[in-house]
Amino acid sequence: MGRLVYGLSKHNDVYCNEDDYDVPSPETFQTEGSSYRKVKLLNIIMVRRGKCSFTTKVKVAQDKGAHAVIIVDREDSTLTAQSLSNIIVADDGYGSSVYIPSVLISKEDGQELISAVQSTEVVIELAWNLPTDHVVTMDMWMSSGSSQSMQFLKEFAPKRRVLNEVMIFNPHYAVFSMDTNDPAVYSGVCLDSAGSKGEFCAEDPDGAGDVTGKEVLEEDVRQLCIHEAKKVARTSMEVSRGGQIVEYAKEYWDYMEKYPVRCPVDGTGAKKFGQECSIAVMKEVGVDPDEIIQCAMTTKVEKLRQQLRDTAWSDQAIRVNGWRFKGIVTADLVVRAVCSGFIHQPSECAQLIEKRDVFRPYVVAPSGGVSFGELLAWLLATVALGFVCMLMYKRYLKKEMRTTLREEVMLEVQAQMGEYAQLRGA
Repeated sequence: MGRLVYGLSKHNDVYCNEDDYDVPSPETFQTEGSSYRKVKLLNIIMVRRGKCSFTTKVKVAQDKGAHAVIIVDREDSTLTAQSLSNIIVADDGYGSSVYIPSVLISKEDGQELISAVQSTEVVIELAWNLPTDHVVTMDMWMSSGSSQSMQFLKEFAPKRRVLNEVMIFNPHYAVFSMDTNDPAVYSGVCLDSAGSKGEFCAEDPDGAGDVTGKEVLEEDVRQLCIHEAKKVARTSMEVSRGGQIVEYAKEYWDYMEKYPVRCPVDGTGAKKFGQECSIAVMKEVGVDPDEIIQCAMTTKVEKLRQQLRDTAWSDQAIRVNGWRFKGIVTADLVVRAVCSGFIHQPSECAQLIEKRDVFRPYVVAPSGGVSFGELLAWLLATVALGFVCMLMYKRYLKKEMRTTLREEVMLEVQAQMGEYAQLRGA
């Protein structure tokens, strides 16, 4: 909930750059009887569609202080509010720095809001309501060769343990087919079934590296076998109310926590991605490797065909109660989405969700590299260390010079004394 903000386009750039429109500071005065009090409101900025991408418009508004963005459809558009509900405000590939929500509305609904905000102050609410149930079902599409997928599961595992009585988790793995008879095309990428070439394929995770799409598929199957073999039915009150079977595979999540660390795609030797490393992790988490290898051998084709049928819009996708999760994929945000899908929010959610300051941007720390602040701190520390080393070196030089000078003076004195003694003898 926040204040609706709309600034007229000054340069006809259709809200595509910061200079095109102005927005007020997110502070206002409200009247309470005969007194005034200063309150801070979220800024929900409204812009027009057109000329540049959705991502550009939202990024510009975000930089101008928006906490959410409403995009109004073009004035010449023929789309209705109903047809717009099927359109996704898509990322153009440069949306990694966008951390606020946005929504696209029809020109008719937009004009009503524009007219209202131009005559008075308007407070509006944006709500994304999930279908609710006594237990929540989360479906996730992933790949064992994807570092992003594996890192998310590693971070999500502790939260999944807390939700083990009230959440259903269904793993899906990204599998595709290649209609080709050329072994040079599918070799290493695909795992052939009997009498079929290129039926089951996965993306090569490291290009020219050692790990192939075929090895990724084999690891996908092993993970499916672990989940299948180790899931146990839960018996919580919410499960009884919902009449659904909630199962939790403890060893699967133990494995998913350790496998990305023990067996990364760029690992070598005993830590190389593949069956040998997988078996070592299974033993570590209490899974019988023989049982899982047997399952993988006998049910591989069946499981991979099931993954081919259960496709999603992306190789890394999440659904909560059947609805698409769209946003920054972090363990914290996914848990918040899961907890919003309960009819009666369980106590587990209170343990997992911390109240946050809505005026502080939700920025995800980069998974690799260092931030500018960290880089600056390292540079300052390096300069300071260099300065200290120079001071110590200067002191060392002064001490060394004094010692050398003293020795030379003493040698000179001794030489002069020797000459003096010879003169006296003469």
